[in-house]
Amino acid sequence: MVPSRIKVSLFLIPAIVIGLFETLRHTLLENILPTELGNWVTACIDAGVIALVARKLFLAYAKKEQELSQEKASRAVLEERERLARVLHDQIAQSIFYAGVQVTAAKTMCLDHADKTLAHNLNDVLLSLREIDENVRQAIFNLKHNTMEGANLEDRIRTFLEKTLSGNDIAWDFQVARSVGQLSPAEQVQLFGILQESITNVVKHARATQVTVTFSADEENSGHWSFMIQDNGIGFNTDAVRDGRYGLDIIASRARDIAATLTIQSRHGDTRLHIRR
Repeated sequence: MVPSRIKVSLFLIPAIVIGLFETLRHTLLENILPTELGNWVTACIDAGVIALVARKLFLAYAKKEQELSQEKASRAVLEERERLARVLHDQIAQSIFYAGVQVTAAKTMCLDHADKTLAHNLNDVLLSLREIDENVRQAIFNLKHNTMEGANLEDRIRTFLEKTLSGNDIAWDFQVARSVGQLSPAEQVQLFGILQESITNVVKHARATQVTVTFSADEENSGHWSFMIQDNGIGFNTDAVRDGRYGLDIIASRARDIAATLTIQSRHGDTRLHIRR
């Protein structure tokens, strides 16, 4: 029932009910129900009917108020994400680009003066700047493409895999044994962040041709689930987790934030990053 209909009902239903009761009271119940007691019964019936009808109205208004509050919070987050994206683009990304131009010019001068050692070092700086630039632009993309509303988590994962992996000629598969919609908002945010960090590592370092992402959950306990990212790349030394390489320390921190455990197994042709709760 829409709020406008509830408002009309709030006026009509009590009047109709009281009118019917008063009619019965003064006809069939005239000799049974004393006048004073009848007045109290009428008042109780009136209060009860109004309470029942108004309850739906109050619930509808409470729901609408909650929706408006959530929309306001989401809008505030979107505005902040847009502001951060502008800061990254206008200040950091432009500064990195300018630094790259300056280093390129310096490298050219070194080659002109036959200083190959310095030119080689400057080339390493250029490669680092390009990697930083890619990371910043990826961060800008993530900020501009909202991950809070619109498509659900499954659709966001598929869109991200399509853009990131298909764009780099890497085949991928996303297997969902049970909907990820059962996850809390915090879990969804952290898992998507883990996915982004992991796939970025795969593209940059793994030389993989196939990536499989799998989500499954316990049928009896929705709080128990498993999220795994697997690739067929060259693998890496899992001790790198303790050395803070490849962003694995960030992944581990994200897993801890949602009380999940992180397991990494890697060998040539089979690397698996497993998040369990």
